[in-house]
Amino acid sequence: MHSWKKKLVVSQLALACTLAITSQANAATNDISGQTYNTFHHYNDATYADDVYYDGYVGWNNYAADSYYNGDIYPVINNATVNGVISTYYLDDGISTNTNANSLTIKNSTIHGMIYSECMTTDCAERANDYYHDRLALTVDNSTIDDNYEHYTYNGTYNNAADTHVVDVYNIGTAITLDQEVDLSITNNSHVAGITLTQGYEWEDIDDNTVSTGVNSSEVFNNTITVKDSTVTSGSWSDEGTSGWFGNTGNASDYNGGDWNRDDIALAVIAHPAADNAMQTTATFDNSTLMGDVFFSSNFDENFFPHGRDSYRDADGDVDTNGWDGTDRLDLTLNNGSKWVGAAMSAHLTVDTNDDGVPDAYGPVYNDSGVVIDTSTGTEATATLIDIAANSLWPSSTVGVENSDSEYSEFDHIIGNEVYQSGLFNVTLNTGSQWDTTKTSLIDTLSINSGSTVNVADSTLISDSISLTGLSALNINEDGHVATDSLTVDNSTVTISDEVSAGWAVGDAALYANNIKVTNDGILDVGNTAANALQVDTLNLTSTTDTSGNIHAGVFNIESNRFVLDADLTNDRTNDTTKSNYGYGLIAMNSDGHLTINGNGDNDNTASIEAGQNEVDNNGDHVAAATGNYKVRIDNATGAGSIADYNGNELIYVNDKNSNATFSAANKADLGAYTYQAEQRGNTVVLQQMELTDYANMALSIPSANTNIWNLEQDTVGTRLTNSRHGLADNGGAWVSYFGGNFNGDNGTINYDQDVNGIMVGVDTKIDGNNAKWIVGAAAGFAKGDMNDRSGQVDQDSQTAYIYSSAHFANNVFVDGSLSYSHFNNDLSATMSNGTYVDGSTNSDAWGFGLKAGYDFKLGDAGYVTPYGSISGLFQSGDDYQLSNDMKVDGQSYDSMRYELGVDAGYTFTYSEDQALTPYFKLAYVYDDSNNDNDVNGDSIDNGTEGSAVRVGLGTQFSFTKNFSAYTDANYLGGGDVDQDWSANVGVKYTW
Repeated sequence: MHSWKKKLVVSQLALACTLAITSQANAATNDISGQTYNTFHHYNDATYADDVYYDGYVGWNNYAADSYYNGDIYPVINNATVNGVISTYYLDDGISTNTNANSLTIKNSTIHGMIYSECMTTDCAERANDYYHDRLALTVDNSTIDDNYEHYTYNGTYNNAADTHVVDVYNIGTAITLDQEVDLSITNNSHVAGITLTQGYEWEDIDDNTVSTGVNSSEVFNNTITVKDSTVTSGSWSDEGTSGWFGNTGNASDYNGGDWNRDDIALAVIAHPAADNAMQTTATFDNSTLMGDVFFSSNFDENFFPHGRDSYRDADGDVDTNGWDGTDRLDLTLNNGSKWVGAAMSAHLTVDTNDDGVPDAYGPVYNDSGVVIDTSTGTEATATLIDIAANSLWPSSTVGVENSDSEYSEFDHIIGNEVYQSGLFNVTLNTGSQWDTTKTSLIDTLSINSGSTVNVADSTLISDSISLTGLSALNINEDGHVATDSLTVDNSTVTISDEVSAGWAVGDAALYANNIKVTNDGILDVGNTAANALQVDTLNLTSTTDTSGNIHAGVFNIESNRFVLDADLTNDRTNDTTKSNYGYGLIAMNSDGHLTINGNGDNDNTASIEAGQNEVDNNGDHVAAATGNYKVRIDNATGAGSIADYNGNELIYVNDKNSNATFSAANKADLGAYTYQAEQRGNTVVLQQMELTDYANMALSIPSANTNIWNLEQDTVGTRLTNSRHGLADNGGAWVSYFGGNFNGDNGTINYDQDVNGIMVGVDTKIDGNNAKWIVGAAAGFAKGDMNDRSGQVDQDSQTAYIYSSAHFANNVFVDGSLSYSHFNNDLSATMSNGTYVDGSTNSDAWGFGLKAGYDFKLGDAGYVTPYGSISGLFQSGDDYQLSNDMKVDGQSYDSMRYELGVDAGYTFTYSEDQALTPYFKLAYVYDDSNNDNDVNGDSIDNGTEGSAVRVGLGTQFSFTKNFSAYTDANYLGGGDVDQDWSANVGVKYTW
């Protein structure tokens, strides 16, 4: 194990390490808690020569026990302010029996500057001799490290002459810059301006594996970073004092957000290009903020041969080994609502151009101050996999290895995308965390889980694989681009915004993926984007089944897009519900959307291609453009539009005669006056007209329901006149009656259920004529109706004025007649198929008449049988109106006639001259003639209710006194388009 020979030093600092340490006496005097402390000082006196001196090394100061070196600062800092740079260089220095904890704790403090692990003075040679490299435990608790200390400046005089010094430290790192293994904890509302971790030492291999003595070191350089309830921002490598706005200079934590800018990096993890070991780092943010880019740099380890070498195992001279490499790794996890704004950058610092296992000279990698100033995009990778397995994919694909025995140019043709990478960069978001990407991000895996969100706008995100689970979201917004080999959307949503810009080139797609799988209520929403916004080879739209047998399908949502899918649409589901693989993918669209499925063009078998040709695209996938089972869901709903606007419109076209995919309806959609659903017809799917929508059904049922109210009122007047002919003598009087009933209407087009309750009051008188006795009167009726069917609802109010008369001739023939005027108010509401509330109202006026004639057969003194016939009619007229969802209903003249032939029979039981009870029975044949239709959105729709029915009724009238009586009856009428399940009439009358 050894540290790197090249050290980052600040050349202006003149004091040797030994002098700096010996200036401190003991732990008590070096505990700076509760103080303001400066790590740089200027001296010019008899003891110290004119220079800047550094007093910032932390140490435990137990010199006599087990440490060669004391320190300037005791490594537990509480409630202090430190200006300058704190170095951990000597914190763990000591002899082999060293028992010092290699730890630094900063609590309730402010560090105007940084924490640094390397030498800050000119002479630090001692460290290389006896440095045992225990892991550093660095704790930052409720503290700020701002990286804003950029210079130590001294301007004074000595012997009447100017004495001035400047020490620059702005360019040695960010707030925390370490080259040793570390367990870093940042907690409790701490703020840190940048973390930079490099690989400062290695465990060396012995030779390499091309020789028999080679031994590979299996050691790993490990780091852990835990950030809880805190913030990490970008740091600065530049002199912030050289620029500003309105007199204010920038801060290290300022984020530019433009192209590559080292001052935008919040976390840098840089593996040394000449190391023999892997550098692996885990960074976990918990309810925290990361503001800035994350930079991951990885190179192949020393003694790795990307293009292969000949090993000692045989003497044939053939390439047969890749050598040794430990895979570098950065695993970044955001938990519990953490927020990150920035880019995820992968890079490497150098290459091995002569393939000797030793990296080239770095330049330009470091500048004179040791700062990384140049990188190449992506970690190092090789597709020459000899004795090492692929561990990742390469976005730009890989080409074949040239074969001199073939005329075919293998090196010029793509063979795939599997490679071995020197390092892997993985990002995971959990429990409501969020990442807003900037610039260009290049990573290996992206996992978005448990309600987390990734927003890609004005930036590019490239990841080998992307997975979403648990109600998470990937939003691709304006000028956002996402590219991946595989995208899995599980119970989550991927949305391509309508505002994205996209070209036909692969790199211009808003979303490029070789394979997309959408399942378990996941949604891929392409909205109204251009077709080239999504470029995919295979779209696997499938489903899962829960323990209750419910299907949870993946959804491909094109909204109103005229979308062309140049990809294979696949799943392994069947429409046979008896099969274990029953299930489906779900295609969602609006009624004006259209999906063309072209397939990916790889459905042909190219068996004629010469053997050994390695172009991957020459091998067809043998898959038709669409396979599997699907349901089609129509998401929009509107009251506008005629039948011709929807019925039979094509929704999906599969451009492949070999397709065996099945499509069926997932729902019914309210479009205009009717509901529609998807129906497969060959290789197309079209809109199929179904029944009326709830709101159209209610609108068309209103005239019939108005008629029902009027018929109840007509029956109530008829009961009054019938009762006047039976029981005790009736000379006319005043009466009041409750009436009500329930109706079910169904003419094959409209359908409703109606409840009616009302009251009528009337007054009449008896007039004796020459040949008949007359009852002449007037009445007023007030009723409320409640009509509904499914989500449709109509609240009805009715007011009616009647004049009526009855002539009872001496020969027991009678004639009843009435005339009426009615006004109806109807308030309609319903819920459309997409959940939208719709309402409207309409008023109508109506004139009605009734005429009834019959003969009273007397059965003795008390009984009677009365055959009768009647005719009545109601003639309604209404205004044009429009519902809130734009359905237009033309004003309708709705005419209804009722013809009735029946018989009444009753018997009067007289208890005294003032009291009598008359029960009675009714049986009749009724025919309703209401042949009507109404124009809705320009289409004529039948809403007449007619047909033959039978009426059965029972009733009774009881006279309490000569002048006061009560009556009640109940009726059933059924058989026509409208069934009257029951009606009731309960009233009292006072006769003169």
